[in-house]
Amino acid sequence: MDRCTAAAAAELFRAIGAQGIDPQRQKNLLRIKRALGRGRVPGEDVLTTLPAPLADALRRVDDALARHLQEGVQVETAFAADRARTRELLAEHVTAPLLRNGVLQSAPSLEDLVDSDDWPQRMASDKRAARVAQFVYRAAAKTSPFSTFTCTGRPGAEGSAGRSTTPDPGSTRLVRQLDGKIWALLIHDLAERPAVAARWDLRPNPSLTWVEALERFVLLGPPPAEQLRSFPDHPAIRLVHEAPSRTAAATTWSRRVAGCADDSTPAADTVETLLRSGVLEAVCPVSESVDQPVGDLVAWIEQHGVASDVPYLGTLRRLATVLAECPSPTDPQRLRTEHRLLDAAVRELLAMLGRSADDLGPDLVLVHESAVLTEPVTVPAAERPSAADLATVSAARSWLAVLDVKWPGRLAVSTYAAAVVPPGRSVPLLQFYQAVHQELQRGQGPLADHLRTWFSPVPVQPGPSTRATQLTAPLLELLHERQRCTELVPRPSEHGDGVTRLSLQQVADQLRTRPERLRSTGPAAVYLQAASTTDARWVVNVVHGGHGRGRARTDHLMRCAGLDPAPVSVARGTHTLPAEYTGTHGSSLNARRATLPAAIDYPCTTGPAPGQERLPVGRLHVQTGATGLVELVDARDGTRVQPTHVGMLADYQLPPLARFMERVFGDAYLLHPSSPPFASDLALGSLAGITRIPRVQVEDLVVQRRRWIVPAADFPRPRTDRSHATYLEDLQGWLSDRDLPATSYARAWGRDLRGDKAKSRKPMLLDLDSWWTVWELLRHSAGADFVVLDEALPDPFGRHPDAPAVELLIEVPAHLVDDEMRRAA
Repeated sequence: MDRCTAAAAAELFRAIGAQGIDPQRQKNLLRIKRALGRGRVPGEDVLTTLPAPLADALRRVDDALARHLQEGVQVETAFAADRARTRELLAEHVTAPLLRNGVLQSAPSLEDLVDSDDWPQRMASDKRAARVAQFVYRAAAKTSPFSTFTCTGRPGAEGSAGRSTTPDPGSTRLVRQLDGKIWALLIHDLAERPAVAARWDLRPNPSLTWVEALERFVLLGPPPAEQLRSFPDHPAIRLVHEAPSRTAAATTWSRRVAGCADDSTPAADTVETLLRSGVLEAVCPVSESVDQPVGDLVAWIEQHGVASDVPYLGTLRRLATVLAECPSPTDPQRLRTEHRLLDAAVRELLAMLGRSADDLGPDLVLVHESAVLTEPVTVPAAERPSAADLATVSAARSWLAVLDVKWPGRLAVSTYAAAVVPPGRSVPLLQFYQAVHQELQRGQGPLADHLRTWFSPVPVQPGPSTRATQLTAPLLELLHERQRCTELVPRPSEHGDGVTRLSLQQVADQLRTRPERLRSTGPAAVYLQAASTTDARWVVNVVHGGHGRGRARTDHLMRCAGLDPAPVSVARGTHTLPAEYTGTHGSSLNARRATLPAAIDYPCTTGPAPGQERLPVGRLHVQTGATGLVELVDARDGTRVQPTHVGMLADYQLPPLARFMERVFGDAYLLHPSSPPFASDLALGSLAGITRIPRVQVEDLVVQRRRWIVPAADFPRPRTDRSHATYLEDLQGWLSDRDLPATSYARAWGRDLRGDKAKSRKPMLLDLDSWWTVWELLRHSAGADFVVLDEALPDPFGRHPDAPAVELLIEVPAHLVDDEMRRAA
C-alpha cells in the first residue's frame, strides 16, 4: 500500500505542476493529494475525469486499501480466535493438580471456580484469564527466586532406578507450616498462663552481660523491639550470670537464689522478679524447628495436665491434625476443604489470642505450604556442573562480593571501633551495640557524622561524586576496588550484542591483588540454571550466604515429608568458627534442624540443639582484627566467631541485634536479580531514554542478565480508538525497532506503586506471542516510572514442552587467594 501511495503521490505531483494547468483543476488535484495523505481515494466519477496514468495509480491505491482493510479484518479475526483458543487452553491447564494447588495457595477464590460447571465461560473475563496465564507461566518458567509453584527435590543420576524426569503429583507431598509470627503469639500467650508457665523450665538469659565500664548488667529485652535493659550489680543477678546455662525448674532456681535474697523476701519471689526483668527466661518445651511443632505442643499440654488452662486447645487439636497431613495434590476437593479448615482454625486461634490476621501485616500467610518430591529428579549430565564449573562459580562470586551494599557500613563501624575500643582490647557485644546506636542518635562531631552517613538504615554507597572529605582510607580502598570491577564491564553501545565476556584469568588477577580486608572468605549458596545458549552454559539466579543456608530449609521440608536427607556437612574453618543463630525469629522460613557445630544462643529461643557448641550472646566480645575490620570473639577463649544466618528469612527482617551482627560481622555475599551487580548504582532520576545494561559472564557463567530500563512514559500504551490486535502489532514494531526482546522478565518500578504492583522482586514473563502477558504488564505498570525488562535466560520456550524448569542449589567455598598461590607454588 505504501508503494502504491508513493507512486500515486508522484503522479499527482507531476499533474499539479504541469504547465498551463487550469487553477480550478489544480485546486481539485490538491484536494485529492490531501485526501490521499489521509488514506482516501476519490470515487470513480472523479477518476474518469483525470489523466489515465494518475487515475490508474489512484485505482491501484484503492485496491491496496481494500486489501489492507480485508487483511486487517482477518488479523482481528485471527487475534480474536487466538484469544478464544488460549482462554480454553488456560482453563484446561489450570486443572493440572500441581498447578491447581499452587493457585489454591495464591488465589483460593479463583481455584474455587475451577470445579464450577461454567468454568470455561468464566474465563471470558480478561482479568481472570490474564491472572491464570501468570500462574501458568510461573509454573512453566523460573520467574523469581522463590515461588509457590516450585517443587523441592533431590537430584538423581541418569539411568538410576526410582528416578523421575518431571514432578509427578503422586510422588509429591505437601508440607504445611503455621506462620512463625502466629507461633510466637501462641507461645507468648501460654507463657502468660500461670498454670502452664509453672511447668516450664527456666534458664539464664543468654544475653546477660556484665559491662565493666558501666558497672552494671545489661541484657536484651524481648522481641520485636529488643530494648536494652540494665541493672545494678546484685548477688542474685550475679548468681544467674555465673550459673550453668542448662534449664532448671523454678523450684531449683529458688534454692539457688535462697542465699541471695533478703530475709524478708521469699526466694520464689526473687525468682519471679528475675523472670519478669528478663534475667531468667522461661523456655518453651517445644522447639519451633521440630517437624510438627503444633502437634508436639498439643501432646505436651495433654501430658502435663494443663488442658483445662488452655481454652483454645480444641482449635489447636484441629489445626495439628491437618498440619500433620502431608497429602499428595491429587484430590482437589480434599485440598480445598483442608485449606478452608486451616484458614478457619488459624483465624479462630488468632481471635482467641486477641488478635486478627490484619494485625500481623498485609502479606501474612497463615499457613505456608511447600511441595516436596519424594523421588529424586533426573538431572541430565549437561545440566550438572562439573568441578571446573564450580571453580568458576566460586571465583566469580568472590570477585563480585566487593559490590555488596553492606561494605560501607561495615567499614564505617570498624572505623568507629578503632576510635573507641582500646588497642589490643575487646568490649562486650551489647556494650558496643549500645554505643553505636547512641552515637547514631545523639553523637556529635566527625566520627558520629561518618557513622550516620555510611551506617544508615538504607545503605549509602560511595561513588565518583562522593566528597573526598567523606571518605576514610578504607572507603577509598573500597571505591577503588569497585572501580576496578566496573572498568571490566563498560556500558554497551547501541550496536553489538550487549554482552561483556570476562575470562577467569581477569577475575583471578583482580582477586589476587584485592586488599585482604575486602575479600570474602565464607562459602556461598548459589542457585544455578543451565543457560542453554551457544556462548553460555550457566546462569546465576541468586547468591546468598552459605554454611548450609538454603539446604537447611530444603532438608527440613524433606524430613517433614517423611524423607531422610543426608545431613548438611559443614567443615569448621581454621581461623573462625561459623555459628548459626538459635530460634526462628518469628518466621517459619527459618525452621530447620541444627546445621552448624556451634550456635549463638539468642534470647527468647529454646537454645542450641544437643551437641552444638553454645556461644551465649553475653559472652561475645568485639575487637579490631589485624585487617582493621571489627571481629566477634568468644571472650572465654578468644575464638573468632562468624555469625551465620542459615534460615531463609531476609536479613533485613531479622530482629535488631541479629540484623546488626549480620551487617557488621557477617560475610559479604548477596547477589539478587532485583539488584544486578553492575546496574544497582544508577541514578534513576537522571535516566533519559532506554538504558541498556549488558549481560556479564565469566567464561560461560552468566552473573548478570541483560537489562533494559524503559521510561514508562515512552512505553507504548493502547489507545481507545484502536484495537488490541493493532496495539500488539504496534508494540512488536516498537520493541523491534529499538532492539528490545520479544520475550523477557518484566518489572514495574515506581515511587507511587502500591500493593501487588510494588513487588519488583516478583517479575512477570512478558511474551509478545501471548496477549495475556502483555495485558498483565499494562495493568502492573500503570502509574510506574519505569518498565524494566530482563533477558529471559534460559529461554523458557527453548526446552521440550514436557521438561520442567530446573534450578540447582549448590554451595561453593570462597576463592581463596592463598590457596591459589600455594597451588601455583
